[in-house]
Amino acid sequence: MTTLGTVSINEGKVLRLWFEIDQFREPTSISPDTNVPYTEDDKEGTRYTTANTGEQVTLTPNVIYALNDTEISFAYSSDNPTEININAAGQVAFLVPTEQTSSATITIVGTNGAATTTRTVLITLTVSGASVIDVIEGGVAGSARKALSDPIDNALAGANPATQQNLYTSQDHVTPAYVRNSNFFLQGTHAEALTCASPWNSRQGQRRAGTAITPRHAMLAAHYPLLAGDSLRFIASDNTIITRTVVQSQRIYYNGLGTDGQMILLDSDLPASITPCKLFPDGYETYLPAGATTDAAFRIPILTTDFEEKGVMYDLLRVTDSAIPSVTLANPELPDRAAFYERIQTGDSGNPQFAAIGTELWIMSCWFGSGPFYGGLVSELNAMITTLDTLQGDITGHTVTVGDLSSYTVY
Repeated sequence: MTTLGTVSINEGKVLRLWFEIDQFREPTSISPDTNVPYTEDDKEGTRYTTANTGEQVTLTPNVIYALNDTEISFAYSSDNPTEININAAGQVAFLVPTEQTSSATITIVGTNGAATTTRTVLITLTVSGASVIDVIEGGVAGSARKALSDPIDNALAGANPATQQNLYTSQDHVTPAYVRNSNFFLQGTHAEALTCASPWNSRQGQRRAGTAITPRHAMLAAHYPLLAGDSLRFIASDNTIITRTVVQSQRIYYNGLGTDGQMILLDSDLPASITPCKLFPDGYETYLPAGATTDAAFRIPILTTDFEEKGVMYDLLRVTDSAIPSVTLANPELPDRAAFYERIQTGDSGNPQFAAIGTELWIMSCWFGSGPFYGGLVSELNAMITTLDTLQGDITGHTVTVGDLSSYTVY
């Protein structure tokens, strides 16, 4: 018998999409008894002693692959909602206020067009006796934490989301014309830095965001890419529109694994009126140490944007260095940050996640779940710049620029 060959369906994958489930568990207060100021290494805040403590868990789907570029949505449910429930953001709530342990099976359904993939995870939560919870409110003088917290926290003090959250007062994508919001809470200090974020592209309008990391290269989400021939706009601080066309586009890989990072090459350099962002540096732990119960850089404020071009606040939870270095964000704890929080939604993928320092914005990742930590992919990003330039036959000479924390206190 002669073998003619084999046929691979769905790239040889059984399912149209697959995702893993990242789980972040942390203590949360139920009934605070006392609170006092505290300082630990670079952190300043309030230490709460609680009569009872519980646990809260955030479940974040991490897309491993999808066979098309359609946005993936996720739905959550619990088989024990009277004791343990989960909201649309994947945050598990323990509804029993007394000391006990309860369990629930959480079902997560990912939908990509007509295809679905279902995962389940067993969550066990416990309410226990008194413990200590630290709320980080800022950094000590001379610390990187203070430098990375003050620009945002000072700007948010007394800020009103109704008038100070939109980056633009008007966006006309047809004419086109864009007018930046002079009242945006970081406009007075970061007007030039904000120009790296594109508000529009020809493939899907306000969705599929791109962020310039060199004058010719931009990053976006691999599951929500722009392709050769697409155009995108950048808006200078004086509202001048700069349009560029994508000439090359490829996914970023790390140790042979595909990340959710996509790099594009533009047809010509952006002008000086557009400021590419720096990368948040790897090795930051020297300047942003872990505490007794926290990860390094825990609760640094992170500015993100959404497809409506609003400035949305999150807190950094952690940067993991597992199979792929990745960034996980969480709801802000401090009231001024929380006032500018909104849940990520379909269409926001690819928008940047920034730390603010001085008048600069340092990108950590682009949105989707636990996005790849660009600071841990510097070699891969620079190699991709060379690859795209070579494919285009136009060696730009650009490389990424990494933020520098060396002037701050070492811990």
